[in-house]
Amino acid sequence: MFNMKRKLITCGLIFTLAVGAVGCGQKTESNDQVQTPSLSFTAGEYSATGTGRNGDINVTVKFTENKIESVVVGEHTETAGIATPAIEQIPVAITEGQTLKVDAVTGATLTSNGILDAVADCVKQANGDVEALKSIEVSKEDTKKDAEVYDTDIVIVGGGAAGLTAAISASSNGSSVIVVEKGASLAVANGANAGGPIAVGTKVQKEEGEDLTIETLYNHMNDYANSTINSALLRNVLDKTGETMDLFQDLGLTLSLRQDAYGVGFRARLKIAEKGLDRTTPQEQLVLKNGGQFLYNTTGESIIMNENNEAVGIKAKKADGTEVTVNAKAVLISTGGYLGSQEVISEKFGDVTVNPLGNTLSTGDGIKMISEVGGVEDRNWGIVANEFSASNAKNGAWNSKTSNQNLRFGIYGGLLVNSEGNRFFNEQIMAEEPLAGAEATLRQGKYYVVMDEAYYNSVCEQGIFKTLGSPQSWIAGVNCLSDSAPEGAHIKVLTEAKAQLQEAIDQGWGFKANTIEEAAEHFGLENLVTTVAAYNEFAKNGKDTQFYKDATFLTSVSEGPIYVFEYEASAWCTIGGMKVDDSLRVVDKTNTAIKGLYAAGVDAGSMFTSPYYDNEGSALGLSFGSGTLVGLNMTEYVKSLSK
Repeated sequence: MFNMKRKLITCGLIFTLAVGAVGCGQKTESNDQVQTPSLSFTAGEYSATGTGRNGDINVTVKFTENKIESVVVGEHTETAGIATPAIEQIPVAITEGQTLKVDAVTGATLTSNGILDAVADCVKQANGDVEALKSIEVSKEDTKKDAEVYDTDIVIVGGGAAGLTAAISASSNGSSVIVVEKGASLAVANGANAGGPIAVGTKVQKEEGEDLTIETLYNHMNDYANSTINSALLRNVLDKTGETMDLFQDLGLTLSLRQDAYGVGFRARLKIAEKGLDRTTPQEQLVLKNGGQFLYNTTGESIIMNENNEAVGIKAKKADGTEVTVNAKAVLISTGGYLGSQEVISEKFGDVTVNPLGNTLSTGDGIKMISEVGGVEDRNWGIVANEFSASNAKNGAWNSKTSNQNLRFGIYGGLLVNSEGNRFFNEQIMAEEPLAGAEATLRQGKYYVVMDEAYYNSVCEQGIFKTLGSPQSWIAGVNCLSDSAPEGAHIKVLTEAKAQLQEAIDQGWGFKANTIEEAAEHFGLENLVTTVAAYNEFAKNGKDTQFYKDATFLTSVSEGPIYVFEYEASAWCTIGGMKVDDSLRVVDKTNTAIKGLYAAGVDAGSMFTSPYYDNEGSALGLSFGSGTLVGLNMTEYVKSLSK
């Protein structure tokens, strides 16, 4: 009963937010004329499942002899908030338009497509013409909508971790704020769903006796970055992380302190229990209480500059084509990077696949907008990689609970080779620092794990930690994969891997061979035989004379069958963006700040090093902290204009 009540509240809240985002004078009635095609079905009720982001979506469709009468989404495991708009809107669009030519809901593409696929299956069961339904256009007599114009102190493009926190900071200090969000709700952002951020000086840390200081955290991260970042900016942002997390706690969010998973020497990372709308709604309500406004389903397209080369607003467009102008005294770009843009990924990393784990609405919009008005890119480009597993697009979107467990071998420190069958780095780093180690795999594009049956069986039956002899020196293994480690996204024993092996083989990213030669031929790994022979000598002698991997991770590849899995990079989000100063003001090629223009979160390229920091939660923590900082800085700038 509680869960059902909660779902109803969530759906109601989505509807309220969508209505609340309508601007003054905006049309709220539709003049659409629905095309009524000549359709034929076997009347009745039919059910089918489609594949969503997190798993199966059950759909039931009721047909008359010439009409789709109703579409009802049943059981599913999609994320509340993110999937809710699709679950509400797609069935309505199908039944009102009598068509399967329906656009996916922004931010919920996989859910939308899963529903559409299930309905198509039901149409087939009812002997309807799926292709005909996919070709039917919904005609509209009047598609032109009045342009919308808004005036505010500060306009924020992107309502993720940095953007929403900036809206809180600015509106709480007297600025009027409008947040322009591409998605249908704030729940689509990484900031709404990521596990937890780094912070320093929080009430939670003090309560648990963690005496982490800014000095310790700053020195660790700045030394790791090795002068490749704006050090003054890092210091300023870290200074705001503690108060930001304390504010979240005061708003009712549940915070706890995580363990030091990778042995950095301190506990900086917190956990935020709430996700999706449960996390963002208290923050959003505070902004609304302060007089702020949110425009959903609205994509920022360009920055308005005045004759003095000052940022004074943005041009944007709503999903329905409505043109939007927001006039402002300061502009913040916080669009979350470029994980959803293969074009930008190819530009920065080459023709490689980076499987998205986070928000794919982030398509480099902010980077493009700033570049067009004279902002310059900073130098560090990379990804915040999956620390739990490898991935392969052939297996679909990665999920910690449902994805094929044979992807997990990528972070265990075993033999990894590139497309030529050569080792390319010390694989130990993938076991000890997978967030940073992924940089080497991203450089390769595709890479392969190679093992024999003894190793494979052992990991499947007792786990990698015991397979390697329970090495206490492997801190990540002790903290994440041993029997004493807490339960979580790390899987201690791959109990399902053997049963899922055939799936990997059928999908083309797994192979079981009788010999190394056969495995090499299958994937075209021309140097694999030589590589394995040399590697086995290293294992026999307990000494890696090529890349100097610790003997703990040297396990021979000897008796067949031989198992090989093809992997690709995956990422929670991207890093790399625009050059900013220590106040988060965007700078031009002369290193001069562009007045009124700011960037925060992962769009602020000067905060992040590549490879990514070794202390997990850094991207989220720096995004939250930069939001609070930039909100204050923009408010001060706005106030200065009236003096």
